[in-house]
Amino acid sequence: MPNPLVENGALITRDAHAALEELKQLVDSATEKLRTAERETVGVVGHGCDEHPLQKLRDAADALQSPKFEAAVSVAKEKMQTALNWHLGLQRA
Repeated sequence: MPNPLVENGALITRDAHAALEELKQLVDSATEKLRTAERETVGVVGHGCDEHPLQKLRDAADALQSPKFEAAVSVAKEKMQTALNWHLGLQRA
């Protein structure tokens, strides 16, 4: 027989996991932009390439300073704290 209390804890923990996954996707996207900037920097320095990495660096920095990123960090913190509280017995939502 399913235990509603355990199911609720599993849902709360899954919500925390999903919030961290969303944050990870944003970080991974910024990381890829930075990798592109690295490759372009090597091209500029090593081969006189016309591409300049500044825009990719700006894109990566902007991604980490965006309201979307800040919101994702906030939600991840909140969901993680909710899961911790549930598992510590401090919350029975």
